[in-house]
Amino acid sequence: MRSSPLRYLGLMFVVLLLAGGMLACDIGGGGAPSEPTIMITAPSSGSEFQVGDKISILSSASDAKGVTRVELYVDGVIYRTDPSPTPGGGKELTMYQEWIAEDPGTHTLSVIAVNVDGLESDPWAVTIRVAGDAAVPASSPTVEVGPPPTPDPGEPPTVTPTVEAPPPTATVPPPPPTPTVDPNAPVIKFFQANGEDETYIAAPGESVILTWDWERVDAGYLDPGNVALACPTMPCSFVVVPDGTTTYTLKAINSSATTKESVTVKIE
Repeated sequence: MRSSPLRYLGLMFVVLLLAGGMLACDIGGGGAPSEPTIMITAPSSGSEFQVGDKISILSSASDAKGVTRVELYVDGVIYRTDPSPTPGGGKELTMYQEWIAEDPGTHTLSVIAVNVDGLESDPWAVTIRVAGDAAVPASSPTVEVGPPPTPDPGEPPTVTPTVEAPPPTATVPPPPPTPTVDPNAPVIKFFQANGEDETYIAAPGESVILTWDWERVDAGYLDPGNVALACPTMPCSFVVVPDGTTTYTLKAINSSATTKESVTVKIE
């Protein structure tokens, strides 16, 4: 029996429908989940520090679903893990972490961001140099003390005359110098921790926002750690999570002078 042309066309139409459905499944299946991204904004590669310095690592991470934590590695070994201050993770996260430089030499600092799905970012690393040696207390020289000399019984004892010291002459201290204010020096209008000017009392693990406003500034740094600051608009802000009571010093620098202001975060 010969098949009719109409039946043959019907079979071809069914085959094309099945092939199109399989192609649509392949296309609509979606790609793999995206990984978070992270970069270190301070310190920069090639920075130099001294043994004992507390080095501040400032990183910026992002993810469409949210970054839950940032891991800090020193020379390939994990040093600390810090969670996002935003419950459930934040899409944009600025993380402040510290490492104490105990060993001289060249070290690699790297960070990895982890999102809510547990996916890790590619690591971002910088290389720094730590100079100097740890201070070693000098030992005191040993002095041998012998017995006192035996006086000769045939000689009379020596009498040392007593001379009274002259009365001290009263000294009038000079007046303190009058400070000179450079009219071109940088001006720090305010420097606050969570809105407080001098001292802010925080709970352990609490994120604290440092804010400030300044003018006539060519470069700015934050201690401890000598963290370089970039302020495209005013007021500026910087998030810290101190391990203990810490005094933060803001340095505003231009070609004329350096101006400093400090605020203390007290942990209770």
